[in-house]
Amino acid sequence: MFTRLQITAALAVATIAWGAVLWLQGTPISWDHLAPFTTVVGVLVAVTLAMEHLLWRLHIFQGWLFDRPDLRGTWKVTIHPEWINPETGEKVPPITAYAGIVQTFSKLQIQLMTPESESCLLAHAIQPTLCGNRFNVSVVYANTPGVELRGVRSERHVGAATISTHGPKYKPDSLTAEYWTDRKTVGRMAFEGRSDKVYSRFEDAKKNLG
Repeated sequence: MFTRLQITAALAVATIAWGAVLWLQGTPISWDHLAPFTTVVGVLVAVTLAMEHLLWRLHIFQGWLFDRPDLRGTWKVTIHPEWINPETGEKVPPITAYAGIVQTFSKLQIQLMTPESESCLLAHAIQPTLCGNRFNVSVVYANTPGVELRGVRSERHVGAATISTHGPKYKPDSLTAEYWTDRKTVGRMAFEGRSDKVYSRFEDAKKNLG
């Protein structure tokens, strides 16, 4: 996302270069030619904002002008940990969670909410797959358990995951993921049942999405 100052600087460089070429070609130029400069900056800022927040997700522009999947909303997530409880010798049962996703063209934030903790992204990258029919989203995240669990059976940790989109390329209807953490745990996740509203608390998401 470019700032107004960055856009102004880029346009100034382009204007100087344009003026220099015209001058070398012998075309008369004057200060009057700079009169629209402020208006042009304003138009470019408005277009940049529209591209960042709206145009990138419109179907008419997808595939040729923008190449990003629209993941916005709240997803119901089923987590399948591969961790085996040493006390029982059994694998941990699946965990129901919710993922609230806020997204613009250049930014992505995923808040994964479970009954005991939440995770937020530290970094991400979105790339088309080699087949070109879907996307892979690579993320690094930080997990924060509830305060009552820290020092008891769960601690803050970081992890990484690869998320694959499925269904319509630019408006997927499901996601799958594999994750691993610095606690040497791994697992899988399945995202489905997207709601357009973004929730930030587990209780609210569960109440409205079931």
